[in-house]
Amino acid sequence: MMKLSIYSIVFLLISSFSYAQKSNDSIYVYLKDYKDKYKTPLTKTDSLSFFFHGNDTLVKKEQIANPKRVNVPYEYKDSTFLKYYTKAAFRTIGVDSIDNKQTMRYWKSPINIFFSKSISRKTKRKFMNFAKSIANQIDSLQVSEVKHLEDSNYTIYIFGDYEYNANLAKNTSTDYHIKWNGKQQIYKGGIKINTNRYLNESLVLLKLKELFIGSLGHFKFLNTLNCESYFSDCHSPQKALTALDVELLKYHYSYGICKGVNLECFNDLHYSIKKRLEGENHIHSLITHYND
Repeated sequence: MMKLSIYSIVFLLISSFSYAQKSNDSIYVYLKDYKDKYKTPLTKTDSLSFFFHGNDTLVKKEQIANPKRVNVPYEYKDSTFLKYYTKAAFRTIGVDSIDNKQTMRYWKSPINIFFSKSISRKTKRKFMNFAKSIANQIDSLQVSEVKHLEDSNYTIYIFGDYEYNANLAKNTSTDYHIKWNGKQQIYKGGIKINTNRYLNESLVLLKLKELFIGSLGHFKFLNTLNCESYFSDCHSPQKALTALDVELLKYHYSYGICKGVNLECFNDLHYSIKKRLEGENHIHSLITHYND
């Protein structure tokens, strides 16, 4: 049976009796039945939740009863894209019993980056241009630089600096570290880089970009992608933000998918919705998210 996070839920229901057939997150009742059962007058705002099915008018029961729920149309992707996405976002290793329990993680709050003084102004500027170019393409991702450590939730510094991130203190090699809560929402991160291992500032910048991409979702780098991709496990000085890179990030941060779920739930959800989309009775398939 499909298990979904209570913070990001889809109800795939085909209702009966006075309820319309729906394959989405909410129950829609016939307008006449709604008026008979619920005595509260409908407003113009409520009418935005109306759907028309044949000769019948349907009104969304839950939207009126629970305004904290936000509905977003399901975002369809083909199986080839989903194969790349699930490997990266769920860090699959080819062991089904382990893979099925892997969860996707994402930033919900804005990323506020603090740079140590050891990071050159040029590198900092180019890195922020890169980070903001990603955020500008994703509605639900925000990235900015802050001048004070106490205003940050993401630190970038080099070996030998003050230890800004205790979880990276014992690292002997360049890496990033992130923390997430029980909803799989990332709330803190950082990169610690050993600049002595890179021949010039361009390679330092490249490594910072690679690690930043990884930290946006605890992504696994893939050996099946071309070296130019930032999602590729191949090391190359010719990295560029490819169209696939952007689509993977957009999809990960899209609210047209469930957030913070494990792979088993993710696969079951997509299978269920796609099967219903093949039928003739669906009206819409929506993902419901709670505003918290």
